[in-house]
Amino acid sequence: MNRLPAGSPQLLRQLNSAHVLRAIRTHGPISRAELAKTIGLSKPTVNEVVEGLLGKGTVLESEANGAERPLRPGRPARLLRFRADFGHVLGIDIGANKLLVVVADLNGDVIASERRPVRARERADAAGLLKQVQAAATNALAAARTRRSLLQAVGVGTPGVVDPATGRLSLAPQLGGWENLPLGRRLQRSFPCPVFVENEVHLSVLAERWRGAAQGIDDALFVQAGYGIGGGLLVGGRLYRGANGAAGEIGYLPFTDDSPPRDGLGPFEHAAGGSAYARHGRRAGAAGGGRRLLELAGGDLDAIDAEIVFAAAAESDGAALRILDTLIKRLARGIAAAAIVVDPRTVIVGGGLSRAGEMLLLRLERELAELMPIAPRVVLSDLGEEAVALGAVRLAVQTVEDHLFGIAAEAV
Repeated sequence: MNRLPAGSPQLLRQLNSAHVLRAIRTHGPISRAELAKTIGLSKPTVNEVVEGLLGKGTVLESEANGAERPLRPGRPARLLRFRADFGHVLGIDIGANKLLVVVADLNGDVIASERRPVRARERADAAGLLKQVQAAATNALAAARTRRSLLQAVGVGTPGVVDPATGRLSLAPQLGGWENLPLGRRLQRSFPCPVFVENEVHLSVLAERWRGAAQGIDDALFVQAGYGIGGGLLVGGRLYRGANGAAGEIGYLPFTDDSPPRDGLGPFEHAAGGSAYARHGRRAGAAGGGRRLLELAGGDLDAIDAEIVFAAAAESDGAALRILDTLIKRLARGIAAAAIVVDPRTVIVGGGLSRAGEMLLLRLERELAELMPIAPRVVLSDLGEEAVALGAVRLAVQTVEDHLFGIAAEAV
């Protein structure tokens, strides 16, 4: 792309257009006179730029409604509004257990969504899972009553590390055929707009910073604690990805456990993630000390999982409480090892284990306070299972902003 020379009339028009459009989006609905006063441009310049934006369709001008009219006589004011429905974006969360596609307008407000379970046969076959992504996207767009041709950008969240140079995936054992997959290129064939792929936990950090528990916070560690454990870092208000896109892969922290890792899990996530709750719960059930665990699982030892362990603990079951004490201490040790290095103001806990709520939070706070010289605040995710998809929306909207405003939006 050729850069325009500094001071050229064309560059000046682009900068003015970006400035005006951003101000309308931020301060609108707003009159032309108020707009000129707000941004410090002359009325003729504002009028010229606005006419161009009206022609492109990115701005609407209409008569003020009753609530917007000033209490003075004269002609009703005409107000400018940013057209958030000028185009749409998709946010896609491809997980090991669920697929979620959301359609949002250019303000990032969700219009429609499509959620589907990811079953074992789909986890084992990349081609089959990608077909499900396409079908879910089609249904979500239909529910939003918009066309694929109107999409401006697509953001995609996935397990694993996304190589910043090649876009290929690695360290995603949950999904068969995902290793070395150029996911962005594969999905690009189906969409008429740029497709951006990012690690799911990194996107959760963007979402929490945008509309969740990290609003107004510049330094945070997001911990996604589910079957596996992953991390995302917000440093100085920006997402930190690392040299190879692998920052936050805390599931691979070296950790001594009572059994060797398997199923592609790293040592820490094997020791303290969802699989550890299932393993310890089944062991307790088989030994006879976990009768309540077995009852809650309907007598099926293999059905005992983290949810059942927390449910039994909520009833003050002794075996379940002992499991919680052991595994939350392990979780705290891993989080402390990561947090001591970066000194975050806040640790945000998301993922399936966060559904345990205060039972997890209070124990984790206590353990971190004992392990760390300066313990961070610990909170649960505000966004829950929507975090990855919303982070993908934020990534897509930011790309559109870069284009519409003609100047780079604030980097993530």
